[in-house]
Amino acid sequence: MNYNLYSELNKNISFSRAQSELIMQPNMLNPQGTIHGGELMKIMDNTAGIVGRKHCKGRLVTKRFDDIEFHKPVNVGDIITVIGQLIYVGTSSMEIVIHIYVHDFVDFSNPKLAVSGFTTMVHLVDWTPSKVPALKVTTKEEEILYKIGEKKHLEIKHKINR
Repeated sequence: MNYNLYSELNKNISFSRAQSELIMQPNMLNPQGTIHGGELMKIMDNTAGIVGRKHCKGRLVTKRFDDIEFHKPVNVGDIITVIGQLIYVGTSSMEIVIHIYVHDFVDFSNPKLAVSGFTTMVHLVDWTPSKVPALKVTTKEEEILYKIGEKKHLEIKHKINR
């Protein structure tokens, strides 16, 4: 079989999705007894880095976080699912949406959104911003994500150019 499924999947927007599950540990606590927001942002940043690297196939850096919202507290022992999805690419930047869900401790059902936000990553070659491969949108869902990403990208440009 000459068909390289991995290579073909590599061309569309869904390829750069990353998902992982983690259990929250006592060393992540803040003084209020819940998981520190900075710990959750670090998890988001790491996930965005995986997403961006899968797409650009190279070095990248975090440029900014936008619209981070903490929807509900996360506690020690909670199992979270982190989902990162590439939703837009500019010339050298990538817009990535990240969601963290917390699961019911007893039966792992009915996950609730705990944190959401956007991350902008920049592709680097020789420590210089470099061209990012275009996104191939193939489904209705991917088209919706791309439009959300494009809107976020334009909002950021507007903020910067004020």
